[in-house]
Amino acid sequence: MEKAGMIITARRLMQEVSDLPDIPGIVSQVISLLDHPDSNPDEIADLILSDQVLAARVIRVVNSPLFRGMAEITSVKRALMHIGFKGIRDLILTRYFVDAFEDREQPFDIKTFWLHSFNVGAVGRRIAGLVGYRDLEKAYLAGIVHDIGKVFLGHYLRKEYGEMLAGMEGSHQRVYAAEEEFFGTSHAEVGLCLAQRWNFPAEYCDTISYHHSSGQASADPLLTAIVSLADFFCQSHDTASGEANQLLNQPDSSEESAWQLLSQLSRRPLDKDLASFFATLSTDYAGIAAEVELLFQVLTRN
Repeated sequence: MEKAGMIITARRLMQEVSDLPDIPGIVSQVISLLDHPDSNPDEIADLILSDQVLAARVIRVVNSPLFRGMAEITSVKRALMHIGFKGIRDLILTRYFVDAFEDREQPFDIKTFWLHSFNVGAVGRRIAGLVGYRDLEKAYLAGIVHDIGKVFLGHYLRKEYGEMLAGMEGSHQRVYAAEEEFFGTSHAEVGLCLAQRWNFPAEYCDTISYHHSSGQASADPLLTAIVSLADFFCQSHDTASGEANQLLNQPDSSEESAWQLLSQLSRRPLDKDLASFFATLSTDYAGIAAEVELLFQVLTRN
């Protein structure tokens, strides 16, 4: 099916929804300031403090075992200095991505969904480091939001999406292929429409749209390839517990295309093939997954 037609279908689905979540205005303002390294920390701190819930979350996360230093941090400005503008930006955004669809019923386990998304972000950041990508935190955030279209389809088309998932049991079909057959579009196109509605930068929109077809990406092909391979690696690592899943998680043309892009655009030497590259990632995965679980607990605790 043509990509343009799938995007039109995704937009039509979105137009039929009256209660689509938006990122709060205060968050957009904070993120806009945090995206500029020459911003005034006092101005950012004051803006965060104008929202008590947001300020409390920043303080709680910076004092979690992931970031805690020798002494407890009690001010937003010190939190900014401790983990940096990009670190605060990512923590705020990821929390609000989770908030956007909190308490909205899904036909799949939402914790498993978010843990996968956070793992893809963390593995994407690791891959970005291996290939010399210029912005590790961008790879992290793009990985977290790559599947955001699934939570839209799962909630607003819950019955149909549940039927689709039930029909996939025992098959080797990829989710995005089943979505395309069932809905005439997939979570990639729906996620693109959501990202555009939330005014995401072009490279994030492109990565969400093409993470299953990275050869078509234009805004930042290397970022898209990073997220594509991180997604596949996490899927394989988390689900390869039986023969059927092992067969399902063999690389196909999507992953091979992403690997070719990664090899071509990498600024550093890579392993000779995709299997060797994934073996390198596997040595770090247990630690990455444990850190992700801890971060998820911190971010989702009220």
